Amino acid sequence: MVKILLSQEIHKDAIEFMKSRDFEIQISPNPKDEIVRKYAIDADAMIVRTATKLSRDTIFAAKKLKIIARTGAGVDNVDVNAASERNILVCNTPEANIDSVVEHTIAFIFALSKYLFKMDTAVRENNFIIRNSYLPIDLQGKVLGIIGFGKIGRKVAEKCCKCFNMKIFYYDKFLPDDVHVDFPCKRIKDFYEIFLISDFVSVHIPYTEENHNIINKEILKNMKKDAFIINTSRGGIIDENALADVLSENKISGAALDVFENEPPKPDNPILKLNNIILTPHSAALTIESSRRMAMHAAECVVDALEGRKPKWIYNKDKIKFIV
Repeated sequence: MVKILLSQEIHKDAIEFMKSRDFEIQISPNPKDEIVRKYAIDADAMIVRTATKLSRDTIFAAKKLKIIARTGAGVDNVDVNAASERNILVCNTPEANIDSVVEHTIAFIFALSKYLFKMDTAVRENNFIIRNSYLPIDLQGKVLGIIGFGKIGRKVAEKCCKCFNMKIFYYDKFLPDDVHVDFPCKRIKDFYEIFLISDFVSVHIPYTEENHNIINKEILKNMKKDAFIINTSRGGIIDENALADVLSENKISGAALDVFENEPPKPDNPILKLNNIILTPHSAALTIESSRRMAMHAAECVVDALEGRKPKWIYNKDKIKFIV
């Protein structure tokens, strides 16, 4: 029987969908790579979530493996090069969580601009007079700088422009010049400039070695003193120690992170001790609805590949030869 290995539990509807095709479903008792490897030996397909860092050793140990499906857009936890060497499909689910991440990003923008984290604490500490400090700001007319103008970045920009009348500037190193949008925005060619001009910076680029800590202290300290920075993309893009420094020194007004270089962040990470940063546990994509969509899209890719059809979302399509 064809075997599909899940590194972690996924939505029951996706499991039932695969079982309906008479595939055997096995769930690893632990998402750690070395444990997953033991169960991957005879797997025809794998579905992995964020907690599994799928290594070259595991990919090469799985001799029957035809496809690895990732529930999410990012595939930095899969050794794509190793999979490509073995002509194994790597699929992701880039359309499953767009709206969820967009909404989470905008929730961060609202929470930061209205200082909800400080206001909530103040009320609980009987500091009601904080209302007279006039900390919150309006969004209308503020500059939103988008780093990475893909589907999520564009949708954040569109909603902030159309709904809140924010001014949109964006930086994208790889985007073609002829990308069309139906709202006013301006492309900035200089990566550093967008941090200088923005009231809010929202990060929407994938993690790569080139992008590691690309947003460093030199960039952060040159932002506006009343600016905010948000990351709902991948950890490791913002230098967290540098961010902690500029926040503790009040060089910028605040930040919001859904992602971290180490997940969960280590207990001694200085950002955990600050009161001008909002932190969520890499949960922007994990709404009830998007969790089902991610699982179903990954399952559909697996079923298509195992039944001889070309999956819709092949991440390494330029590196392998798929034979229907």
